[in-house]
Amino acid sequence: MNNPNSPNLTYREIDGLLYPNLNISNKAKVDQQPLGRYGRMAMSYLRDNHPQRFQILLMQGILMETLHNAEQEALERMEQMTEQLLRLRPMPKTDDTLERTRHLNQIKSTAEELVLNDIVLKPR
Repeated sequence: MNNPNSPNLTYREIDGLLYPNLNISNKAKVDQQPLGRYGRMAMSYLRDNHPQRFQILLMQGILMETLHNAEQEALERMEQMTEQLLRLRPMPKTDDTLERTRHLNQIKSTAEELVLNDIVLKPR
């Protein structure tokens, strides 16, 4: 149901009362996509450390879109950083699976720390 006084809002009627159909963002499809790990971390960081910016993004309807962009950027940068670090410190030439796994985990940990500082834990 539409209210002629608010052309941008739609309403639903429940027990004779009109409730606005509100979304977190301007794009309903974005609202329905779950946030990944880095998107959730970015949201927590914004909410806890920059509450004014969090509220502004929320009121502008671009919070979820911004968080999804941060998630995508973080995943892409993680992949790039992991590849770069593997070129700098190649996998050990051994048949020991645990040693190779330990080496790869150290590289991923280093890449993740860089990504967190550069992308996820910054105000948007």
